[in-house]
Amino acid sequence: MKVLITGVTGLLGSQLARHYSQLGHEVWGLIHRTHPQPELARHITPVHTPNELSGNFELAINLAGASIAGGRWTAQRKRALRDSRIGVTQDLLAQVTREKYHIDHLISGSAIGYYGSTTETVTEQSPAGTDFSAQMVADWEACALAGQTAIKKITLVRTGLVLSNRGGLLKQLALPARLGLAARLGHGNQGQSWIHETDWVNAITWLHEQGLTGPVNLTAPGPVSQNTFSRALANQLHRPYWLKVPATPVRWGMGELADLVLNGQWVVPSRLKEEGFTFAFPDLESALRDLLGER
Repeated sequence: MKVLITGVTGLLGSQLARHYSQLGHEVWGLIHRTHPQPELARHITPVHTPNELSGNFELAINLAGASIAGGRWTAQRKRALRDSRIGVTQDLLAQVTREKYHIDHLISGSAIGYYGSTTETVTEQSPAGTDFSAQMVADWEACALAGQTAIKKITLVRTGLVLSNRGGLLKQLALPARLGLAARLGHGNQGQSWIHETDWVNAITWLHEQGLTGPVNLTAPGPVSQNTFSRALANQLHRPYWLKVPATPVRWGMGELADLVLNGQWVVPSRLKEEGFTFAFPDLESALRDLLGER
């Protein structure tokens, strides 16, 4: 099988590239700026623009997008966030509609930010939120769905907080936790909808095998409060849990981005559960134990 991955140098893209390469598939990686590390480069055929793509891709996984946590959400930063998602997706699909290359199944990146900040439990049937993040993700999904005239199957994967010991959120949180500085942020009751990296990779493979289309939440079946998450992390690392950070300094430091951190989201993967996907790490304790070692 011929596979295309955009955002291939990122945390998830690089893991997918290794996964499909090790299964014996031909993997092409669309690289924007960052050059792949030598270990990753041996798994992919690198290209820098969609104009370099050719042939038929049985599967394309679109993961391009700058990190939403890469800085305060200034007007310039918001434009960069939108362009890195919507602009790259438009460029990718423009060449498909011109029949420069073909894609049978597009799994397009999305995010649980689609639902906005909410205290209610949401599923794939829930409406989009109204804040900046929600509107950006909704527009991103609409851009991907515009390719339906040329692509047989399109799946929108609304990814939650991915836990990995190679980087990302967990690595950022584990360092202060090891110093005894895991903290409750604000009231601590805001939802954190997470997924183990292994389950995320397995879910992508499974979605393609099953041919599921439309929106799919890629989160574990057990979202937890921010307070519960931080306490579990501290316990896993055998560190105290006592620090409480009020909402005001968080808002001072993060600006508008603080809404996602302080309000949170309770997202459940209804479609994965209904269709029979099996999670290797359905609960937070087993995920942290696997990633951070035995207690």
